[in-house]
Amino acid sequence: MTSEPVAVKQTRAAAVRRRRLAMTVSVLLTTTVGVVLATTLPANSHARTRHTPPTTPQPDIRQTAAATPVGTLHQLLEKYIDTRHGAVSVAVYDVVAKKLTVVHPKLRGRTASIVKVDILETLLHRTGGHLTDDQRETATSMIENSNNNSATELWNEDGGAPGVHAYNDDVGLTQTTPNVDWGNTTTSAPDQVTLIRTLLTRSTLLTDSARRFQRRLMRHVEADQRWGISGGVPSTATIGIKNGWLPVSADNDLWAVNSIGWVNGNGKYYMIAVLTQHQSTEDYGIDTIQHAARIVWQHMTVAPAK
Repeated sequence: MTSEPVAVKQTRAAAVRRRRLAMTVSVLLTTTVGVVLATTLPANSHARTRHTPPTTPQPDIRQTAAATPVGTLHQLLEKYIDTRHGAVSVAVYDVVAKKLTVVHPKLRGRTASIVKVDILETLLHRTGGHLTDDQRETATSMIENSNNNSATELWNEDGGAPGVHAYNDDVGLTQTTPNVDWGNTTTSAPDQVTLIRTLLTRSTLLTDSARRFQRRLMRHVEADQRWGISGGVPSTATIGIKNGWLPVSADNDLWAVNSIGWVNGNGKYYMIAVLTQHQSTEDYGIDTIQHAARIVWQHMTVAPAK
């Protein structure tokens, strides 16, 4: 076999020396980096790669910015309402913040069955809260089951439209006009919030026992009538509610769908009324109310922990 030239042997020897030098530097770098990492990372750093929760408690994202839309309540409601057909008005009184928010305050709509709250308040006012057993039974079916015959009976006992109007004057309702056909009474969302506040605030208009009686009925409406202002509200909250729904013959059988009441829970406390008019279907109106109610719940002030 022919021997390699001396130049080739020297070149290979130089290459071997370079490889050995590179390996030595690599070992030194690896050792140095290992020392640096060992001295800068916490002892339990491996736990983070396993996604172990940190020891500091993290806020529930459902109660933070992830669940809280950007913008004022008025802006958010107005933006949503502008995407819906028909006419919509919302009024909310935030008890914690002592603030009233009203969107589309000029809207006047047919009450449908939400006027039954007004009917019972008027009766409790006229009787000083002293109802007969029959009246209490009739009132229960009117509120909890939305029985129309019961509503007509108590409406007549109130003295009809003039009797309800007189009570409304005492309460301070300036945008409500009782109709001889009680379901076609017209009102505004702010007036309905005022009516609800009368049930929740002491005054000379209603006795404490009268207010408790009506609040209890509104907390126990039948299951299929609990839609509306309850939208987005957790089951842990207390809700008093009365809904109304009516195809209006004078409006080409488009629907008036309304929901009023109060919500108290999770540090939030507010009265709310949502009126929708000229709705294509009852379900469309319900969807509008429930989405608006969800926005309201998310944006209400939370009372400081005591």
